[in-house]
Amino acid sequence: MTELPPIRRQVVVRGTREAAFAVFTDEIGLWWPLDDLSVYGSGTTVGFDNGRLVERGPDGREATWGTVLDWAPPEFLRITWHPAAGPESASEVRVRFEAVDDDLTLVTLEHQGWERFDDPTAARDEYGNGWPRVMGGYAARTVDSGQKVVAEGPVWLVLMHTAGPALPSGELVFTQPDFAEHIAFLDRMAERGVLVAAGSLDRRSSGMAVLRIPDPADVPGYTALAQDDDLSVARELLQVRVQPWHVAMAGV
Repeated sequence: MTELPPIRRQVVVRGTREAAFAVFTDEIGLWWPLDDLSVYGSGTTVGFDNGRLVERGPDGREATWGTVLDWAPPEFLRITWHPAAGPESASEVRVRFEAVDDDLTLVTLEHQGWERFDDPTAARDEYGNGWPRVMGGYAARTVDSGQKVVAEGPVWLVLMHTAGPALPSGELVFTQPDFAEHIAFLDRMAERGVLVAAGSLDRRSSGMAVLRIPDPADVPGYTALAQDDDLSVARELLQVRVQPWHVAMAGV
């Protein structure tokens, strides 16, 4: 079986890396959708406790979701992941916090280790449906903090594209029907006036697009569009990594 790539979900949130890390860790019980995505359901709580992420049910039962492997605020968090299962079947979740500017932070979550599951493809599909909702709740919590985006633009983003699991082995991405959705997405970015350039890096499956976003307050929306509005990415023909580009010099 071909090794399945990590799930990657990225959000841009308001505030510094320190604030973004604190909301993710200290307030996880306030934004995680516990009613639906938990072991014990409604009435449960979850939080980091002595190097573990622990859920506590309304009747006092405990379930360890994972054990912290790396804790490096405000930059990085790495944890084993095994809600409702034992540590012997743990996958791994990594969360990275990167400054876009003084008022915005790019948060990248990657979930890997699918070979630990009895049915790796089914497990990856299930988490692929869950993580966007989870990270959406996290992003909404940062908005609720009242932090305003006051930085000056423009903000440059690089969208790095690589082959996704839906690309048949040995085939070129350009020959697949869903590649037209990628071109359509780039056309929409051009119509909005934010696309600077786009193209292939290897003439096979890797490429990049550069966006220049005049208003920093729009960066969270464009980060979401890169993952959801580009249907070639949503259908996993391609995977995307959004990367801030701190431009020091630009031509006319």
